[in-house]
Amino acid sequence: MSFQFSSIVCKATTLKAMCAAVIVLCCSNVASADEIVFTSTEVRPVLLELYSSQGCSSCPPAQRWVNSFTESPNLWSHFIPIVFHVDYWDYIGWKDPFSSPKFSSRQRSFGREGLVNSVYTPGFVVNGHEWKGWFTGHDIKPTKLERTSNINLTAAAEQDRVNIKYAFTEPNSNKEGKVHLAVLGFDLNTQVQAGENAHRTLSENFIVLGYRQENFKSGQHLIKYPTLSARAEKYALVVWTSEPNGLKPTQAVGGYLPEAWVF
Repeated sequence: MSFQFSSIVCKATTLKAMCAAVIVLCCSNVASADEIVFTSTEVRPVLLELYSSQGCSSCPPAQRWVNSFTESPNLWSHFIPIVFHVDYWDYIGWKDPFSSPKFSSRQRSFGREGLVNSVYTPGFVVNGHEWKGWFTGHDIKPTKLERTSNINLTAAAEQDRVNIKYAFTEPNSNKEGKVHLAVLGFDLNTQVQAGENAHRTLSENFIVLGYRQENFKSGQHLIKYPTLSARAEKYALVVWTSEPNGLKPTQAVGGYLPEAWVF
């Protein structure tokens, strides 16, 4: 329903108040329609990180496997896949448009923390630990990998920012930690012109186009979206928390964003 306010002349004080109330009501409905909320449950989803590169000939099969999660009924509730493109293969002939030195640094941090044995692509990290099951044909079993979490996490996304609320379930807890925000792109098709994947068209989903992390304490936190490395036809948002000096996720939420949103 729409209202043509231009044809309404509010002369009396009461009528003016009524007009103002209608305007406020309409605006609040619009704001509600422009917000999407992701809320955690009593279990933590499996956070699956793939470290990949368009300059790596071994990476497309791993990416195709991650692409298949778009068809899973457990996507976002049990599994949250994210793909970081590293930049350390860019020198061999193809500059990966989604790569970032920040993503390479993040992968190396897992090595420094002793959570992965070495840094390579395709490299999988599941809930903060190296996972080699993909190489031997094993699937991730959520019943074995899910863990209860002591953090309640809510991310209310608008088109220009995310309002993150988190609380610890233990009474009087005020722990510090980190909150991570990633914008993912879907249906990304790249015609690779050089390097190990030259003359191939790569179709990729769950690609991290923008990433930001900040320190937090229990409470509310507003975060602006990071600058994205590329545009996509479809986006998703993933928000997760970790210990202050650690990389292991403590809680995570995620989901698709409205297709009408443009970043």
